[in-house]
Amino acid sequence: MKKSITIATIAAAFLLATTAFGEASNVHAADSAEITAKKSSNAKLLAEVQSAQSKVADLDNQVSNKTVAINDANTKIADTTAAIKSYDGKITTAQKELAARKATMKAQLKSLQKQAGDSVTGNVYADFILNSDSISDLIDRGLTVGKLSKANSDAMNDVKSAEGNLAALKQTQQNKKDTLEATKTQLVADQKNLSSLKDDAQKAADSLNQELTDNQDALATLEADAAKAGEKAAAKAVATAAKASDTSAAKTTTTTDAKSSSNSNSSSDATTTNGNSGSSSNNGAGASSTPSVSGGSIISNAAKYIGTPYVWGGTSPAGFDCSGLIYYAAAQAGISLPRTSEAMSTLGTYVSVSDLQAGDLVFWGGVGSAYHVGVYVGNGMFIHAPTEGQSVKYTSVSAFRPSFGRRL
Repeated sequence: MKKSITIATIAAAFLLATTAFGEASNVHAADSAEITAKKSSNAKLLAEVQSAQSKVADLDNQVSNKTVAINDANTKIADTTAAIKSYDGKITTAQKELAARKATMKAQLKSLQKQAGDSVTGNVYADFILNSDSISDLIDRGLTVGKLSKANSDAMNDVKSAEGNLAALKQTQQNKKDTLEATKTQLVADQKNLSSLKDDAQKAADSLNQELTDNQDALATLEADAAKAGEKAAAKAVATAAKASDTSAAKTTTTTDAKSSSNSNSSSDATTTNGNSGSSSNNGAGASSTPSVSGGSIISNAAKYIGTPYVWGGTSPAGFDCSGLIYYAAAQAGISLPRTSEAMSTLGTYVSVSDLQAGDLVFWGGVGSAYHVGVYVGNGMFIHAPTEGQSVKYTSVSAFRPSFGRRL
């Protein structure tokens, strides 16, 4: 009879414990489903943030390229303005020469008129010839008039031709300047439009980043609450089982716990042994590596300008855009690189993101059409000039994943 009571007591305790653990499992399952959903939402938001950041970087690159083009147009406009001014000076000189030639001709006519005396025909040259003293004098005077006339005609034609050519050259420069001014006006309008689009894209990226942060905070809260709920449910189940069990069940539990502890220690020892005998490897974007001489120089030079503000078209410590930073850092190391990220992305050899080494240049976009560039420093980090309103900084690959790398 006593044995039957003991069995009944154990059965009741088992039933109560099972019920308590079942309740705990149900709570855990509900929390787990919500946590899984939140993690899935986080992953989706992170992908959207990456996409938004890429759009911002692309628009920044376009604005920077427009800035470079505007600066180039300004330089050419200044050159054509100087050329026009130069032609103005030459045309003025030609006009002075023409005036001087006309003055010389007038002086010559006055001289001939004095020698001719009273006019007979009304033509100074004719009167000069007709007033000759002899046939020989007539011939001499005729030759003199012919030479003077040809010399003056040639001089006048040369001066007028030079003046005309200079005027044509000036007009060519003026047309060129007008075209450059029109191009610059369009570039400025394009830049303004792109800048507006970039601002909108940045706002969208900031909003997504905030949503991601909020989501991550909510996930952390859920995980913490789930852990606390699990601990309370487990404690309740253990307390219920302890109250319902008799001395025999308690002994059985003690024996079982002892065996479990022994097995746990054995498992722990095995784990420790395996951990000591194995070796871990960390390849790809998260790995540290010794950069090449050129790569190391670009890294160290770029690192000098951490905190330097982003400036569209910037290529100096006063401000950098993404390619301007790499261009300048490489130049300081005696390495000649093209000015734009598009051109840089065709240099060296292609490297996948998982195989990046310190010193590799990292790009977003495609080979030959990359819209952003930085330099990988190892351990999943790179240096870049991010976007307007920010400064040169370190960023993790996981936060803004590159499309590929190039090893110089």
